[in-house]
Amino acid sequence: MASLGPEPAPAAPTSRFSPLWLLALLLLMAVAARNLLALDTVPPGMYVDEASIGYNAWAIAVHGVDEHGSHFPLYFQAFGESKNPVYIYTLAALLRFTPLTPYAERVPAAVFGVMAVLFMALAGWRVSGSRAVTLVMLALAAVTPWLTQESRVGFEVISMVAALSVAIWCIADETRLTRARFLSAGVFFALAIFAYSTGRLVIALFAVVLVVVYARSRARGWWLALIPIVAGYAALGVWALTHPGALTAEFSLISIGADGASAGTVVARFFSNYIQYFSPDFLFIHGDPNPRHNTGFAGMLLAVTAPLLLLGLWECWRRRAQRLPSFLVLCLLVAPIPAALTNSGDTGHALRGAVMLPFILVLAALGATRLAALIRIRAAGIAVLAGGVAAQAALYAVDMYTAYPARAASAFDTGALSAVQVAASAAHGHRVFLSSNMDEQPYIDAFFVLLPAPPSGYLDDAAGRGLRLLNMVAGDAAANEAAAQPGDILVLAASDPRPARTAQLIDAERAAPAAGQRQGQLLYVVYRLA
Repeated sequence: MASLGPEPAPAAPTSRFSPLWLLALLLLMAVAARNLLALDTVPPGMYVDEASIGYNAWAIAVHGVDEHGSHFPLYFQAFGESKNPVYIYTLAALLRFTPLTPYAERVPAAVFGVMAVLFMALAGWRVSGSRAVTLVMLALAAVTPWLTQESRVGFEVISMVAALSVAIWCIADETRLTRARFLSAGVFFALAIFAYSTGRLVIALFAVVLVVVYARSRARGWWLALIPIVAGYAALGVWALTHPGALTAEFSLISIGADGASAGTVVARFFSNYIQYFSPDFLFIHGDPNPRHNTGFAGMLLAVTAPLLLLGLWECWRRRAQRLPSFLVLCLLVAPIPAALTNSGDTGHALRGAVMLPFILVLAALGATRLAALIRIRAAGIAVLAGGVAAQAALYAVDMYTAYPARAASAFDTGALSAVQVAASAAHGHRVFLSSNMDEQPYIDAFFVLLPAPPSGYLDDAAGRGLRLLNMVAGDAAANEAAAQPGDILVLAASDPRPARTAQLIDAERAAPAAGQRQGQLLYVVYRLA
């Protein structure tokens, strides 16, 4: 009978060529192709946060300033929040060579997604030493709904997931921990501070876990991981001091104490939120209900991940003499803390909770390692596991490419960019009036499409200046019509009342029709006043 006591670290994996490595390479290429396929239509449209990221990246790439005229800022101010620099500067580098389009804006997400899949699988290789387990984990990471969705939407969060995946890979092999690996892990942990807003707090928590787990270990140079992290927080602190309140403005609006609730209520809200991130409903059944964060087909993880996680926790117990298992489990436990400090309704928030994902999948790799050890005929067991992954992934993919675009159309402001483009082309010197009901910030749709030059120096009302350059106005639909002259263009949301004056309909933007529908949902209309 196998001992249940602590096990020594597995032998360092070798790198001899195997047909499985070729299969892994082909699978990784398939992931890249999948991430890039129909990137501008699945999901459809372009949410205002994506448009803001895209325009600011273009402004940096072409003019060296953001939309407000700040020269190469560390953070980008937009809509009352600070957008994170890693994704924007990555996109800016791309936009030096290609025009700004919805497809281009999402390309960094696709690349960061491939990077996350690769390094999660490589971390699985280091903890298992098994090519077969590594291949299964590559496939599992590749088709995990949480990671797939974030690889197709141009939000900053995927850059944090990628950075954390590399950091974990750096320290995943207990037999070959070196100073260079700890230092490299620290660099990528530090990058995660600037990748997404939750990283500003959670990396400090991970650093505490690192100290607790490795301080008494025999691993030499573990403390080197702290140097880049401390440097990152020093840079963050300097920026915060020179931009008072900028980093906390959004949090003050969405925090669980924003309504002035009592301390007891805030604590209760925190624990209620925290538990949601580990609930089966969030992880495996329904997931985040926001169509921008999840397709709505199932939970954030494939169901096959659940038993692997349980086995992974068992494997962590068996390897409790090692440091990595403790680090993974403790990091997973603290990962949802920043998200739990914010209001997210009755379910978890997939973007704020995405910091959990690399730890979940590396724990699943440990579970797959334990499963392989338990199964006598390993090839058959791996085949069954791979079949379960493939079946669930196929159902998810079919839904994502067929039914999901219609479900997500309104959530991604589908048609807004096209409506603005049609209106600008039809204006012929007349003003264009954008309804404030189009989306949260209609000015950024116009900026994304028409690319007005940003101010050369800091300007608070950059939106107003840019709209004047474009001969556009953003405001209430009724007020817009009252101010408009004959020949002017009105861009309206489907919920807006139609013009009371005589007007010519020149464009109607619709969502893709859902199954059984002849015509998709009406989203935007464009009129010329007579």
